[in-house]
Amino acid sequence: MRTWASFFCSVFLAFSLALSPTADAAPQKSKATATKTVKKKSAKAVKTKKVSAKKNVRKKAVVAASNKSVRKTAGKTTTSRKFAASKKVSKKRYAVRKVRGPSYAQLHGLRGSSDPLGLQTTAVLAYDMDSNEVLYEKNADERLPIASITKLMTALVIVESGVSLDEKFKVTKEDFVRSSARSKLRNGMYLSRKQALHLALMSSDNRAAHFLARTFPGGKARFIRDMNTKAAMIGMFDSVFYDSIGLNNENKSSALDLSRLLASAGEYDLIRELSTTPMAQIPVGRRLVTSRTTNSFVANDNWDVSLQKTGLTTAAGYCLAMETEIGGKTVAIIFLDSPNKAARNQDAEKLKAWLSGQFMTASASEDSN
Repeated sequence: MRTWASFFCSVFLAFSLALSPTADAAPQKSKATATKTVKKKSAKAVKTKKVSAKKNVRKKAVVAASNKSVRKTAGKTTTSRKFAASKKVSKKRYAVRKVRGPSYAQLHGLRGSSDPLGLQTTAVLAYDMDSNEVLYEKNADERLPIASITKLMTALVIVESGVSLDEKFKVTKEDFVRSSARSKLRNGMYLSRKQALHLALMSSDNRAAHFLARTFPGGKARFIRDMNTKAAMIGMFDSVFYDSIGLNNENKSSALDLSRLLASAGEYDLIRELSTTPMAQIPVGRRLVTSRTTNSFVANDNWDVSLQKTGLTTAAGYCLAMETEIGGKTVAIIFLDSPNKAARNQDAEKLKAWLSGQFMTASASEDSN
């Protein structure tokens, strides 16, 4: 019995020993699995962190790029504004050149008409102011828009009205007439009638011409009536005026009528002086307004201009009325509807050369007799 009991004890002991390593291994395996799981979780967390970090980096990069772009754009805008506001930048340089439409003479089939000298100007007159003789003419009796030559009549009405030329008035927004031509006058300035007259005749300032009519006793309506009354008095029967400036294209006259206007305006030394100043600095308040003549012949040594006025609108073309000395004679030269300034000046030079030749021929003929 003891022998079997010992046998069974030995077997049980051996079986227990065989099972004990398996029991110890199970916890080790479980521990290893847990470690592996922890490592996986840690790796995943690290990976997640890295992805998040990359996303954050990308976001920051996008935001930084966006901010840089905004700053860059803002900088460009600021620079552009400074550039546009800079006085050194000429607006003319970037201005789109406007193409002028057909003139009144073109629409009525007058431009391009021929004459012995081949002048490009539609209506031309050369008139001897001493003998009242027509020296040369082309469509001189045609009634055409006269643009700023109107201002000669404005000056004549002001001077003959007896109003005080030293009386000062304030420039207002009402004087800001719609025009592509520039003006030196600004809202709130104070200037005298004489100063306004100077600007109107010398540099053809439209605001100055409007200022003269607005401040006239009785206002603009009375001033325009006086202009038309004066025109009738001096025999300008083909002429009519609707404003003091010449921007109204219904202001019309003929070259022959304008020779009469030159003769009447020329009776006043003040009009002669103010219209033929090459350049002047006019004190207006605390400012000095610098203006120049619109007529290049005034400062030209080859010409002796004693009275003048230029004009330009699309309907009128380039116009000129002036009194000058040619061959010892006082001659009125009137051009209406020249196609451009260069053509107008070329025609003037050509007409002057022709008249000089005529005067020399006439003089030689008289000497031989």
